[in-house]
Amino acid sequence: MKKKAVSLLLALVMCLTLLPVTALAVGPVNKTAPVISDLAVYYSDEDSEAGVEFTLTITAENKELLAQYKEIGYGLTLEGEISIDGGEWQDLSLDTSNLFYADEYLEKDGQRVRSLTSPYISAEKTIKYRVNFFASYPDAGDWTGEYSNVLTLNEKVDFNASDWAQDELQQADELGLIPDVLQGADLTQDITRAEFAAVAVKVYEALSGTAAIPIVNNPFTDTNDVEVLKAYNIGAVNGMSATTFAPNDLLNREQAAAMLTRVFKRVTLAGWTLETDGQFTLDYTQPAAFADDANISAWAKDSVYFMVANGIINGVGNNMFAPKNVTSAEEAQGYANATREQALLIAVRMVQNLSE
Repeated sequence: MKKKAVSLLLALVMCLTLLPVTALAVGPVNKTAPVISDLAVYYSDEDSEAGVEFTLTITAENKELLAQYKEIGYGLTLEGEISIDGGEWQDLSLDTSNLFYADEYLEKDGQRVRSLTSPYISAEKTIKYRVNFFASYPDAGDWTGEYSNVLTLNEKVDFNASDWAQDELQQADELGLIPDVLQGADLTQDITRAEFAAVAVKVYEALSGTAAIPIVNNPFTDTNDVEVLKAYNIGAVNGMSATTFAPNDLLNREQAAAMLTRVFKRVTLAGWTLETDGQFTLDYTQPAAFADDANISAWAKDSVYFMVANGIINGVGNNMFAPKNVTSAEEAQGYANATREQALLIAVRMVQNLSE
């Protein structure tokens, strides 16, 4: 029995010595996926065609594999594939100056790597890109490692919204103006006060570059929504009474104008607070009065015309602003209500038109 075991062991050793040295050296393929981040489009100085660039991270498993290739003397390169506007994956190799051999990979972890350029790439197209390690050596054929993570630029979101709003909603998404509460929501529906408070917070953060924080002592008994408390803390909103906010009430157009104007004042007027609002004035040329000017609440009138003067909120036609519902018929048809998609488009214009 002992002689038989020794014979089997010798046979196994002989079989292994007959295999190419490369077959013994290659590491397990499930540990060979590179990691990439920070995808961007770049343009060639020579022909103005575009390519992509990214940051390459070498994991511990990558380094183990690369060391093996360095030891046996074969080069290991990085190959790239691109998908444009949802099309099939196709080769888009790296710029030759970025096709490093194993020893150079080991020395340049975290480097920026560029692809070749292509006439089909632009900053407006949806681009997906991925890479993988590749080696070719005699007597053993080609070896291809697992693909990296996939990075995406300009991914188009199909919002649950009206067709006319899709482009500006895409801008809202890119600007980070869509709060969590509206992610995936039916944006054609009327927006509530709590939802718009969350939008106002996003606008404040975009204009100020500062994260809003919620007020510590919640004055409201009908909500503990953290976004409402942030909006209250920056002075964008107040309550319907000293202790109630009415978070589920539908927002009207003059309330939207007032909330966003307060955000602008908080960002641009040093010392402004909601309590001291009467001490501050805005410098703008007031447009001609709307036909329904008498229906605009006194506390909202300056905000309404400030928004209109800056192209952020427009009238509804026939020289009407529709600040709030004033009859039961208007209430029933939601005449002066703002929809979620309208609120987000207002937010986009606010950031675009009033950014310093």
